[in-house]
Amino acid sequence: MQRRQHTTVWVIMHYEFMFEGTMDCLQFHVASSLKKAEKYIRKRSVMPYSWWQVHPYVIDDDREEGIEVHYYSYRGTKLTKAPHQQAKKAFERAKKKGQM
Repeated sequence: MQRRQHTTVWVIMHYEFMFEGTMDCLQFHVASSLKKAEKYIRKRSVMPYSWWQVHPYVIDDDREEGIEVHYYSYRGTKLTKAPHQQAKKAFERAKKKGQM
């Protein structure tokens, strides 16, 4: 019996508040390792009312996913949780300043 090889990729998601104040989420990139995903994030420039989420995904595997999740600020700083409130406040500040 042939062993099935498992390939893990690291999915990079970007979360951002939009003009109406609603949250938008978009898959930005797929990397071959967490280190490469973090490097990708640090090279990007995004708005202060956003953040990054990175999680591993085993290709063609239907088992439970989402157990391991990594969060990063809009600048690429590692966080322990999604900065929803901080991003919302940054969105409101930008909106008041007319930057939207």
